[in-house]
Amino acid sequence: MNLKINQAVKRGELVDYADLFTSYSQKRQKEILKRAKYLKAAVELKKLRKQLKISQQELAHKMKVKREFITRIESGEQNITIETLNRIAKATSKEFEFHFK
Repeated sequence: MNLKINQAVKRGELVDYADLFTSYSQKRQKEILKRAKYLKAAVELKKLRKQLKISQQELAHKMKVKREFITRIESGEQNITIETLNRIAKATSKEFEFHFK
C-alpha cells in the first residue's frame, strides 16, 4: 500500500485522490489510467447484466463461453475486444455502438 495511504489510515484521515495520483510517476499514472479503462468497461457490463436480471452463467450460455470468462471481464482481468463487445450486444439483444470523443 502507498505510504501516503498508510499514514492517513493510521491518523484516521482521508486521502485526496488528486494528491495521491500526482504522487505517482508518469509511468505508474499511465498504467493506472490504462487499467481504469478496463474497469470502466467491466462496470458497464456488470451494470447491463444486472439491469437485465441475468446471471453470469446465463450470459455465458448465450455467448457460448464459460462463466469464468464473464467473471474475468467483470473483474477487469480480461481484455475486452470489439468481437467480445459485439457478442455481448447480441447475447443481450442490445446494439453496440463505438465512437471517439
